[in-house]
Amino acid sequence: MKKLLCVLLTAALLCALFLGGACAETKKEEPGVTVYFPNWNIYSDSRQDVNGLPWDRIDCVNHAFWEVIPQDGGFAIVSTDPWADTDPDNPVAHFAQYAECAEKYPDKQILISIGGWTDSGHFSEMALTKESRGSFIQSCLDTLDAYPFLSGLDIDWEYPGVEREPEDESDEGCPVVGDDWTNYTLMLKELREALDEHFGEGKKILTVCAGASVGWSLSKQDYASLHPYVDKINLMTYDMAGSWEENTGHHTALLGEVSADTAVKYLLEQGVPAEKITIGSPLYSHGWKMREAAEETVGAPADAIDDMTWHDIMAIEQAAVPEGMPGWHKGYDAEKGAAWLWNDNPEAPEYLDFITYESTESLAAKLDYIKANGLGGLIIWEVHGDSIDNDWPMITQMHKGLQP
Repeated sequence: MKKLLCVLLTAALLCALFLGGACAETKKEEPGVTVYFPNWNIYSDSRQDVNGLPWDRIDCVNHAFWEVIPQDGGFAIVSTDPWADTDPDNPVAHFAQYAECAEKYPDKQILISIGGWTDSGHFSEMALTKESRGSFIQSCLDTLDAYPFLSGLDIDWEYPGVEREPEDESDEGCPVVGDDWTNYTLMLKELREALDEHFGEGKKILTVCAGASVGWSLSKQDYASLHPYVDKINLMTYDMAGSWEENTGHHTALLGEVSADTAVKYLLEQGVPAEKITIGSPLYSHGWKMREAAEETVGAPADAIDDMTWHDIMAIEQAAVPEGMPGWHKGYDAEKGAAWLWNDNPEAPEYLDFITYESTESLAAKLDYIKANGLGGLIIWEVHGDSIDNDWPMITQMHKGLQP
């Protein structure tokens, strides 16, 4: 008995020492805040450098965008704006700043986001064969080798299996040239295996972006098979209604028939672990001008108006007046977790304007939902929509709201 006890104790000690505590229960990672940083921000009047981001309140930056291009008989990833991102002659190039921030904030993650709405035109062709996927994967490895501060990759193919024609000459559209259902999963599997073999198992992060519509997008990808190969599935739970439609609606509702909750439940039904699912928060609006005054402003016939950033929306919220007075009014549907603003002042140029957006109230509901359902966190499109002059109030609320 003493000999058996000795053997068991020795085995336990070896397990703790040589397997790095693998015998112990794995600690669940807390949900985090992931922001998208678009490289075209460098040309904006309200531009904020990488160094100026609120690094103390974010967990991950997804740098947007790099793209897939045909190259030398195969495929490669390249920046959509090399001058803004990597040009050594650019004194404010993003990647030089990322290198500095990675050293200063070693616990933060920095990923390249590949694709986007207008730059997903070569994904299906690239994923078609093992050889074409292999060239893409090698380019990914070479890029991560060239920029060792990068934590990994975010695949933003919008969307596998969803045929879409280009909207204009700057848009590649999304052609489907093969079995995207199968090839998307194979690409992620082979990429995950290559990352683990090249850098060590789990050393580099692999995430994917996904549309929030089950029927139009999510059901076209095999999440039951692909989820083991990715660290996060980032649900873009915004643009669920917008100015391309002829009735007002909610573009980032939390609950209801068309909502973040619907998309989350679909992924859970496919066997995706809750901690791998993130939902999205937009720091921009969609809007319409209603065609006539309506008692029910949500769902009213309307025509498109320009989108706004949270910075501008914040000023409208502050100018909102009580019911019975003409002007801007705040609306919130607690059953859907959705916010909106509308104007009923006939003397104002904004008369009958309707804005669907993320308010502090709807954001609080999302943060509670994430924690209550054990989700992996929140993605934000995009970081510079926040009110920078007011010290990033929305990013701050996100950070505080996800704390244990």
